Amino acid sequence: MDKKNPKLVIRILKISLNTVFYALIVLLVLFSIANMKLKEKNDIANVFGNGFVSVLTDSMDGDQENSFKVEDLIFVKLLDDESRLQLEVGDIITYYNLEIEGLGIAGFITHRIIQVFELDGETFFVTRGDKVGAPDDQPIHISEALALYQSKWSGAGQALKYLQTPAGFALFVILPVALMLIFEGVMLGRNIYVLNKQKMDELYAKDKEQAVVDLEVEKEKIRQQIIAELKKEQEEKNK
Repeated sequence: MDKKNPKLVIRILKISLNTVFYALIVLLVLFSIANMKLKEKNDIANVFGNGFVSVLTDSMDGDQENSFKVEDLIFVKLLDDESRLQLEVGDIITYYNLEIEGLGIAGFITHRIIQVFELDGETFFVTRGDKVGAPDDQPIHISEALALYQSKWSGAGQALKYLQTPAGFALFVILPVALMLIFEGVMLGRNIYVLNKQKMDELYAKDKEQAVVDLEVEKEKIRQQIIAELKKEQEEKNK
């Protein structure tokens, strides 16, 4: 029982590390795919129409169930012409604002729709942050709505922001992947060594077995030769 426990621990540790490693690889691939699809500054990183945006201000820090805070990470569903027509008061949408970009902050704003109105046959939205008392300065055209808020991951926005820096990327992406690859390399080398040792042991066992057989054959051959010599000497004495 005592001999089995270390092996079980090693096996569990190996499975756990492999799970973490491959999960990390999948996340990196998804993160890379999401960012590779960005062609313009007002594109939202997404995979199959599901994107994510870091919250940089506290304008949506309210008391409603779907309010969120600065440094949260929010998940959004990208909108098309058909889904934009389904938007209504109370929905939280993401759009791009050039004025915010000019202040040195990313141009995405995610606010709640508080009014929908028609003007010259065109649909416009008036939006407002849950914390800000007054509506946003300018209504937005329906075509400017980029995505619809789905859910949040509290506090993950800061982590994502740091992950996108050279230091964060190196520390939390490159280093873990390097360590995992080294571990996998060591385990691969160990497995190759064990496999080669098993083959060498099997080959040695076969050679040893064959040597015993050959020795017995040689001994039998010598015994037969001795018997033949003794028989020959006996026949000469009898003459």
